[in-house]
Amino acid sequence: MKLAPIVLSAILALASNSISAQNFQGIATYQTAGSVKMEFDSKKMPPEQQERIKSMMSKAMQKEFELFFDKSASVFKEVESLEKGGHGRMAMMGSMNGLGGVFFKNVQNQSEIRESEFFGKPFLIKDSLTGFDWKLGKETKQIGNYTCYKATYEREGKIRSFSMGGEGEQDSTITVVVTAWYTPQIPVSQGPDKYWGLPGLIMEITDGQTVMLCTKVVLNPTEKVAIVEPEKGEEVTRAEFKEIMEKKMAEMREMYGGQGRGGGMKIMIQD
Repeated sequence: MKLAPIVLSAILALASNSISAQNFQGIATYQTAGSVKMEFDSKKMPPEQQERIKSMMSKAMQKEFELFFDKSASVFKEVESLEKGGHGRMAMMGSMNGLGGVFFKNVQNQSEIRESEFFGKPFLIKDSLTGFDWKLGKETKQIGNYTCYKATYEREGKIRSFSMGGEGEQDSTITVVVTAWYTPQIPVSQGPDKYWGLPGLIMEITDGQTVMLCTKVVLNPTEKVAIVEPEKGEEVTRAEFKEIMEKKMAEMREMYGGQGRGGGMKIMIQD
């Protein structure tokens, strides 16, 4: 991966700055938003029910998170609020999008741990860090007080289409272009959730149906940031957890289909 000259200059200029000290820490706040494409059969579901479902899905994907970071590690977790997130199908959508529980990553030893609850059961998902083949560009934009540079990579994704009425499931493969905006003014290879690997903090990322935007950054806070590995839950790998989710989805489709619930609603999820 080659760095653009302007990016290298920015990094070198910051090398002697106090921001590069070994005890450097920070807290970044992110707002997330997303969408799930849905189709409804107006003969089976009245318009008011359709709008209620759309509103619930949209609200479930609008959340606030904090990233506690230093030079080598970070912890990403949802900001607690009086309104708890959804359960059942809503919780499953959040888990499939990856924004669930507490997510720890260590960029030095290339490890990640996600502490997540799925249908009331705690899991500790341990694996190696996901690598991203970032392509750095020269395009810039301002996010708050920071000059950010564009980076992209392509990944293979799927659009999963299924009916909650039990009519079956279809998958189609697509190419997803993930776009990140990072700032060398904060020279840590960190970012929200699973994203990392750029020469600066990731301030914004768009991945398919999910968007995360940094709204606030506090550098070297007065109270030292605690960055510790989560440890609660049944230990599984990323692949094992995905298999558990797939099995639960199949059970729910069978349950709702058998009881005639959810008829007239088709959901398309991009992962």
